[in-house]
Amino acid sequence: MLKKFKEYKKQQDQFENIIILPNNRYRKGEGGLRIKSSLKNNIKIKPLITVITVVFNESKKLEETILSVIGQSYKNIEYIIIDGGSTDDTLKVIHKYENLIDYWVSEKDNGIYDAMNKGCKLSMGRGLIFLNAGDKFVGDVFHNKQKPPFLLPCKVIDEEGKIFEKKISDVKIGIPTSHQAMVFFNKSILYDLRYEISSDYDYFIRHGVFLNLDKSCPGYVLYDNNGISKNNNWKRDFETVIILYRHFGFLKSLKFIKQQLIKLIYKKIIK
Repeated sequence: MLKKFKEYKKQQDQFENIIILPNNRYRKGEGGLRIKSSLKNNIKIKPLITVITVVFNESKKLEETILSVIGQSYKNIEYIIIDGGSTDDTLKVIHKYENLIDYWVSEKDNGIYDAMNKGCKLSMGRGLIFLNAGDKFVGDVFHNKQKPPFLLPCKVIDEEGKIFEKKISDVKIGIPTSHQAMVFFNKSILYDLRYEISSDYDYFIRHGVFLNLDKSCPGYVLYDNNGISKNNNWKRDFETVIILYRHFGFLKSLKFIKQQLIKLIYKKIIK
């Protein structure tokens, strides 16, 4: 297993940002303000925030996500939507708000993190946040005094519709809060596609750990906890062990394994 961990060497992935994605044979469409040569800029007193939404066949959830972004009172936001070539009504929803979206594209991709990397390459903002279809901002979450990186207040909705507050946890036992509540200082780095479930945890660490919660934020992020990691616990935990070993060493990864085993045993007992 140690040999497997050591194969995960530090990724050199910095890149130059682009205005639009290069065309390819899988392209189903693209649009937005950038196609009309309209670009937004970073302003000293009001930094540009890039919000990226990744979607695939989630037309029923997407509209609420879009409305929560375009309804923000903070106006220096660029909004990018990366669609994985949806076959439902996702494109109809996007077209409905096309004049309020900076750039959107619909094309086949190699999974959620590949789609998110496309968004990273397109991002021009000083701040960068991912809000995928089904997630949403509740109230205003951005204001002039914020300086990336920072965390936003977060609540989670589970499959039964129950909502609970997401507390910040120890970064050395896993991702400390929902990825959708993290506003990164845009360092032009990419997700590591070798991780299929937990690349967001690795991405957070490589950006430089930050745990400063914006307590003055009047709104919050509502995270839809029904993503790929929810249904792939074993793979998620295995990748987390690799990430812990890579960034924090063997002892931290071993501690995580022990904690997960204790949780598993406890669940078996209470059943």
